[in-house]
Amino acid sequence: MHEPLFQRIYVAGNQSYNVLKVDRPYFVVPWHFHPEIELMLVVEGEGTRFVGDSIDSFGPGDLVLVGANLSHVWKNGPAHYQEPSTVRAKAKVILFRNDCFGDQFFKTPEMQPVQALFQRAQRGIHFYGNTQQRVAEKINKAYAEQGTQRLLTFLDILHDLATTEEQRLLSTLSYTQSMEIGDIARLNTVLNFLMQTFRTQLRLEEVAAQANMSPTAFCRYFKSRTNKTVVGFINELRVGYAHKLLVETTAKVGDICFDCGFSNLSNFYEQFQSITGRSPAQYRKDHLARQMNRN
Repeated sequence: MHEPLFQRIYVAGNQSYNVLKVDRPYFVVPWHFHPEIELMLVVEGEGTRFVGDSIDSFGPGDLVLVGANLSHVWKNGPAHYQEPSTVRAKAKVILFRNDCFGDQFFKTPEMQPVQALFQRAQRGIHFYGNTQQRVAEKINKAYAEQGTQRLLTFLDILHDLATTEEQRLLSTLSYTQSMEIGDIARLNTVLNFLMQTFRTQLRLEEVAAQANMSPTAFCRYFKSRTNKTVVGFINELRVGYAHKLLVETTAKVGDICFDCGFSNLSNFYEQFQSITGRSPAQYRKDHLARQMNRN
């Protein structure tokens, strides 16, 4: 039985927003969209996050706000699918509509920063630093609350997200949501295939076959729906996996290059620099510096 791709989110009549707790071996919801705004806090687990045309690795503490009807999915890494596996995919998710308090509430002068936040969320927003830690604590607090206290904590979360500078937009300005239900069903099949095979030497014909299309037609189709070329998409998957290996292992950069699916070092360095703005060595050095500052 297929998961629904246009998600209809149930919010009880006595609640203005949902706080959901997810605890599974791996995240199961496919690439999808829904009219609710979604705030996703990853508590445990790792993998690759897709929001609009953005591709990033994620891990514990990842905090992202996804705007209404913006396509997204969190895909766990290989460790989550091994048998037996001790890793879990845990998250807390806040779901709400921008009219959850009526049509005019977020249009009042006091709520203008929050309304602007919702507009930015149409590109997806990643929050980091102290903001991530503060908001994570507030989400945990809201999950345990009821009634007025739960409502006040929700508004406090929105205020914090709306006013912090520790945020970055995910999708590019040129991305336009053009997917329909049939598109996402087809692209989910392709995405699942790529997530399992991106570390191998793929042929375009293999990928296009997942969509039952010729390579030429598939390239046009894929670019029009994702704002990325097929090769560019695969390279971002590989670089995202390189992020994980650079920060979680002491493996040599050359070994990481081939483990991610690149066939030569020069192409790996070029793609990594293009996507991250840094060399692999600098990326690892910056991560270690941030870890030391936190400690």
